[in-house]
Amino acid sequence: MIRFNSIILLLVVSTSIWAQKKADYPANLKQLHQNVVDEFLNNSLRTDTLQAICNKLLPNGSWPEIDYTSQQRGSWPPVFHLSYIQTFARAYQKPESVFYHDPKMRETILKALNYWLDNDFQCPNWWYPEIGVPMQLGPTLILMENDLSAEQLSKGIQILDRAKIRMTGQNKVWLSGNVLMKSLLLRDTAMIRKASQSIQEELKVSLSEGIQPDGSFHQHGPQIQFGNYGLAYVGDMIKWIRMLRNTPFEFDESRLTILRNYLLDGQQWISWKNQLDISACGRQLFMNAQTGKARNLANDFTQMETLDPNFAAVYQKAKQYTSLSGNKHFWRSDFQVQRTPAYYFSVKMCSARVLGAESCNSENIRGYYLGDGATYLYQSAREYENIFPFWDWKKIPGTTTHEDDKELPVLTAGGYHIASNFVGGVSDGKSGIAVMDYVRDGVSVQKAWFIFNDQIICLGAGITSSTGILVTTSVNQSFLNGEVIVKTNSERILPAEASETLSPRWILHDGTGYYFPTNNHLKLENKTVTGSWNRVALMYKDEPIKARIFKLWFEHGADPSGQTYAYCIVPQATKAKMQQLEARPTFQILSNDATIQAVVTADQNMGGIIFYQAGKSELFHEIEADQPCVILVKREGNRLSVSVSDPTQKLSQIRLTLNGKFQTENTDVNRNQKQNKTQFLVDLPKGSEAGKTVTLNLVEIK
Repeated sequence: MIRFNSIILLLVVSTSIWAQKKADYPANLKQLHQNVVDEFLNNSLRTDTLQAICNKLLPNGSWPEIDYTSQQRGSWPPVFHLSYIQTFARAYQKPESVFYHDPKMRETILKALNYWLDNDFQCPNWWYPEIGVPMQLGPTLILMENDLSAEQLSKGIQILDRAKIRMTGQNKVWLSGNVLMKSLLLRDTAMIRKASQSIQEELKVSLSEGIQPDGSFHQHGPQIQFGNYGLAYVGDMIKWIRMLRNTPFEFDESRLTILRNYLLDGQQWISWKNQLDISACGRQLFMNAQTGKARNLANDFTQMETLDPNFAAVYQKAKQYTSLSGNKHFWRSDFQVQRTPAYYFSVKMCSARVLGAESCNSENIRGYYLGDGATYLYQSAREYENIFPFWDWKKIPGTTTHEDDKELPVLTAGGYHIASNFVGGVSDGKSGIAVMDYVRDGVSVQKAWFIFNDQIICLGAGITSSTGILVTTSVNQSFLNGEVIVKTNSERILPAEASETLSPRWILHDGTGYYFPTNNHLKLENKTVTGSWNRVALMYKDEPIKARIFKLWFEHGADPSGQTYAYCIVPQATKAKMQQLEARPTFQILSNDATIQAVVTADQNMGGIIFYQAGKSELFHEIEADQPCVILVKREGNRLSVSVSDPTQKLSQIRLTLNGKFQTENTDVNRNQKQNKTQFLVDLPKGSEAGKTVTLNLVEIK
């Protein structure tokens, strides 16, 4: 009875609206209605494409290529029907369009709309009935309002009514936007105000879902979602700020600062050479996703030039990948990025705090290890573009994992954590160190990345497993491009198809060098691989495709105990550069065990230490820490820059002891004259900044 009465009420309301449609919207909604119409008529249209789609419409109002019976949870095919109708409605109402007020186009729109309204197709995934379908249908109803019957409008509003204001982050923005569009049709000022406030409430920095204090974006718990929810969030916020401007419901313009900072301090970091970093794409490792998402982000920057004109030059510059160089550690997301005009490198980790990856709607069904220290080096930006059908998913670059013949478990929408809290990094803005005390599925290893002077020194220590299953560490797995040169006792070029076990000094492939400072046994494969997009996401057909893949990895045995690995990734490498590195190494590994990992450059001007427990390192004569931490040290004359972080994010202070006499400002100093030592008590960031780097600038006293 309640549902019947609700339907009757909707019919009465919509009939009343239909009767007054020819009249203007009330004064307080007139500008909002105009803004909404302008927003959806602003997009460009391709006449030839529209005509081709129109020509395929069947007499019953359906399209033959759409599977309306599909129960697919992701990329649900029937929603294309609504997308077509919305595009037609924009063409019909756009004065510049050849279809402007064309009777045949009107007939096509109404016929196709009736087919949907009469069948009310619904996906088993909640997102489509509540978000996806109303998001496509709402603009169509507003654009075609004067051409709809009372029955059509009533049926449409019932579908829109499935969206309710709830949830958090981008899901809440989507839902609130759908409610606002429905409320505009109903001329419900109070609900429009409530929905607009709900959208604005999500334009904030938060410790829950949404923009994080470090510039990253979380959704589905503490999980980095730059290129999925976080990218949709940017587009939606730009849209709603624009549509609500000069109305009684407009944004507080000061919130633009939050959106600007998120774009410049977060999103800008993960797009390089028109590619979005794989680690930023979330579960959406779709065909052409990396380029498509980067293109959408570039478009967002373009739109911000007019939305936020005082910073137009900044947004224009942000679209140039060479404009941003440096190192950034996202302490809220266990993610570090190094970028220069010549290359981009990232490492994605997870912890007891941060989720590693998710699988949902049969997407990312092999991404079991995507958050376990995944590293990607981009130079041409083609190294991994659409590589996913061909990957050995047990050898994601940078990860240490089990190797067997079993299928990988499929992750849930809840994702996964590892058991360790000692995961994080330190960054001084130019160089950085990332660390992951990895514990998962019976494998444990202390993994570290020292990013110094355009080299990435990768260390692993304490590699242990008692499962009886082979353990491997993947150095890289990319498309094979050109020759592979291997230096063992002599240099040689590998055959086009090769599979070898070797102990190299260095390897060179596709402008990337791999230098091995210690005697390690590796396996290398160059071969043609047969893959399928269906292996990545079930929405794709299982059609075989081929590509040539370069794969390089360590094998640690079935039951390793305390094993190590060490290698250096060299961007912009040449044969001469690798020969020189072998002859005169640019760094020294001081320690690589389960208690301390430490590296220093050959000129002794930069070094890093990871203390897994309180201890001492010989770096710069001696540095001691009374708590586990990560330290990056740089020397310039008598000046020392010491950057410190707490990967556990639990400590309030760390006491450092350095050999020598030093002074600094704003830090407690205790000098031991007899032992020639200086102690510093470092106050660590707390709350939303726990895990962030603290830098001390010291001066040595002679």
